[in-house]
Amino acid sequence: AYKETSLLQSERRATLREQWKVLTRELREEDRKSELATTSTQEAVKIAGHRTRSARKVLRGPVVHGVPPEYRPYAWPLLCGVDKARHARGEHVFPALLQRCEGRERNKELELDLDRTFPGHPLLDRESAHGGLGIASLHRILNSYALYNPEVGYCQSMNFIAGILVIMDIREEDAFWIISHVSDSLLPNHFAPPMLGAQVDNKVFKVLLHKHLPELKSHLETLGLDTAMIVSQWFLCIFCNKMPCETVCRIWDLVFCKGPQAIFQVALAIFKLCEANLLKADDMGGAMEAIRDFECCCFNADELLECAVVDFASVGDVSKMREEVMPEAQADYAQYKRRTQNYQMQENVRKGKQALKSVGATLSGLGATIGQNVSQAKAKADKEDWLGQISKKATSASGAASSSFSSFFNTVIAP
Repeated sequence: AYKETSLLQSERRATLREQWKVLTRELREEDRKSELATTSTQEAVKIAGHRTRSARKVLRGPVVHGVPPEYRPYAWPLLCGVDKARHARGEHVFPALLQRCEGRERNKELELDLDRTFPGHPLLDRESAHGGLGIASLHRILNSYALYNPEVGYCQSMNFIAGILVIMDIREEDAFWIISHVSDSLLPNHFAPPMLGAQVDNKVFKVLLHKHLPELKSHLETLGLDTAMIVSQWFLCIFCNKMPCETVCRIWDLVFCKGPQAIFQVALAIFKLCEANLLKADDMGGAMEAIRDFECCCFNADELLECAVVDFASVGDVSKMREEVMPEAQADYAQYKRRTQNYQMQENVRKGKQALKSVGATLSGLGATIGQNVSQAKAKADKEDWLGQISKKATSASGAASSSFSSFFNTVIAP
């Protein structure tokens, strides 16, 4: 059975490669024609945008079965609109950023995360033969984006996204523009403070979970499990820090082609495939364990993506849903900010009272010390005055005795 399965998979992969070989040849031919027709920057932007939309339409079906690894360095930038961004913002942007990276403008927080990005992978392990090159490439991509978009800068989890791009042998400039696409289009407001996009997507997912899996949502609420504890990590890294690398790449094939709705489809599919185990869970820990077990053992990407695109095809317009829940997320953040400010004010008052109490205790101790010093000084002065009186009396007595002796000597002894 294993040999038969392996043979079927091998035949399927060979068929898939032939299909993608034909598709990419056609797409590259269109690219060549577009380049010949380009006469200005504005025209180049327009043509690149049309190419991306056309490719997404053509590849919408094939990406469900996966893009062969050797074609991802071409397909991913095309689906993410890299050429359009490069023409619109300037082809000089990335080379100029690389020059700044080679200078003194380095991000220390980023450098700490480099060795934490898929540790042990031969392309990202300093101790391996090619690990140093991979780490250097990862640093250039992330530092360039941090310099390019200072409002966002570098955010933890970007290193995992860039790490997958390095592993898939995506050109550094293409990887840079893909990260820009993720930050601006797929996950808007997820990486820049106050990260309202993450709160918005958590709310959108709860709405979708209630719509498609109401029994499961009710059970999770009974257990006290907030789905934001789980899906926030999925969304921020587009699943790449929890699942096997090949499964993540299959998910990204779909996400780059279909857009943000695919992220929610995959998240719903995970809960759907875990539903039986989650409904058996008696507490929050059991539910979390069921999800974690599925994540680390999700090697059957076909089952996951088939569930995502078939069972949850009617997810709807995610962009519109994001806009609808944004005011609620903003109100929640404003309330959180007020609570934080009130807490900070109370904390400052408490610290002020403690400082006043400390000052009072210090002044009290200082007063006692001064009083003691005054008493000692007075006692010393009284003692010195007493000694002076005794000395004066002794001097007077000595003078009287001397006078008496002199008179006695003169009247009695001398004659």
